[in-house]
Amino acid sequence: MINEKQLEYLCKKYKIKYQFFENTEIAIIDTGLDIWQIKHVGSRDRPYCLMHKNKIRQTKKFHVQGWKRTLSHALDSLLSHKNVFVNHSKIHKQKNNINKRGVK
Repeated sequence: MINEKQLEYLCKKYKIKYQFFENTEIAIIDTGLDIWQIKHVGSRDRPYCLMHKNKIRQTKKFHVQGWKRTLSHALDSLLSHKNVFVNHSKIHKQKNNINKRGVK
């Protein structure tokens, strides 16, 4: 079961938009970069299915990103996926600064 209070708390903490559908046990999450779906399937040891939908290519449907044990683990995975872009841009900027140091 998806705990709506925990979902609301975590989404507010990370400034993420979400919608929760209690009847289907599905949460739709929009990070601004991409759209995610968390679905609860109670009969599994890892009951939270984390699904991802691209905004640029193959935008028609969700694909499974992984199965997680807890709601917070699903959101952590979602956020670490988002941080890949942040870390990549920081490394690119650092690399460019290093290359420019030796140039006069």
